[in-house]
Amino acid sequence: MKNINLIITAGIAASKALALYELLAKKYNIRLVLTKNAAKFVDKTGLEIYDEIFDQEFYSDNHTFGDHLQLAFTTDLNIVYPATYNYVGKIAAGISDDMPSLLFAASKAPCFLFPSMNFNMYENPIFKKNQEILNQLNNFHWFEAKVGKMASGHIGIGRAWEPNEVVEIVDQHFLKFKKFSELKLLLNLGKTRSWIDAVRYITNASTGKMGLAIRDQASFHFQKVTTVFGDNDFNLVANENNFYAQTNEAMLIEMKKHFEKADVVICSAALYDFEVTEKENKKIEKRSITNADLQLNLKAAVDVLYELGKIKTHQFLVGFSLANDFDLDKAWTKIKEKNLDMLVVNLTSAIASHNNKIKILLAKNKSVIDFPVSQKNQVALEILKAIHDNM
Repeated sequence: MKNINLIITAGIAASKALALYELLAKKYNIRLVLTKNAAKFVDKTGLEIYDEIFDQEFYSDNHTFGDHLQLAFTTDLNIVYPATYNYVGKIAAGISDDMPSLLFAASKAPCFLFPSMNFNMYENPIFKKNQEILNQLNNFHWFEAKVGKMASGHIGIGRAWEPNEVVEIVDQHFLKFKKFSELKLLLNLGKTRSWIDAVRYITNASTGKMGLAIRDQASFHFQKVTTVFGDNDFNLVANENNFYAQTNEAMLIEMKKHFEKADVVICSAALYDFEVTEKENKKIEKRSITNADLQLNLKAAVDVLYELGKIKTHQFLVGFSLANDFDLDKAWTKIKEKNLDMLVVNLTSAIASHNNKIKILLAKNKSVIDFPVSQKNQVALEILKAIHDNM
């Protein structure tokens, strides 16, 4: 049975945490960990709570000075529900002064964090900066709060996920994709820039959220995940497994560097289709042109997915197609032209949205899988499942 640390912090939504505990306890071994003030929201009667490790009473004859770390070392998953403004700020700052923050600092197991608070707090720039810090961690997954009516009566973002929704996410996490455990994934995400002059460029409205959801889900299952990212809304940082590419050309170069060693390649990045014929190396001065000169000449840009399809050997190659509608004839043509194993078709309405509706086309058996509108983390899981089942 899987071990789960359920960390409850002192927010209004803590009143829902016991319902979550009861649902999870039917399937998993749950260890409850409360912040000091969370106890004011939770009826602890009959429950074993781990919250007093820094009290002298904890270190009785039955305990050793390493006991407080065992929860961190022996868990398969950490869940923070709800995660308050204060808790997020504490762990983002690297503070570990109680059991809930210590578990975050010491555990290498995945951590699912479900924030909940007033919408003004949720949109506070300091809170957003802390979110960016935490999103850089490979074992961390941030589940955006819901939009809805708050305890204060206001409507906005900050409402907690319902307990049954959290259980569904946990169940999905523990699904076993056995084939992936020894495979390497190469993924691109975000958007690229088609430069006009030294300071202006053409791009699109993609946020990178769908690609990031795939990366987060894949990191639980693949032996290694390498990411090549363009501009995105999540301030990803380049490191030994994550590489930044600003243009299509740079994206192709980085993808080719890692392509041969990859077993699965997912191209979710929103790359530009057209680029300026002649880029100016300096800023075009407004006063130097007339209305008659206001014209951009465009040409077809480098097609990264097409170029990868040409050199594909053993890789399972997955492309994305952003379309106005589900035109499957065009989609099948794209699969053939780009030598794809699988194509994910999604609509333009998915851009900058928390939700997505997709159709998956599989080249092997010429089949189509249709999915309802779902949150992007759920869509990411369905994409991985389709890959796993059709490799």
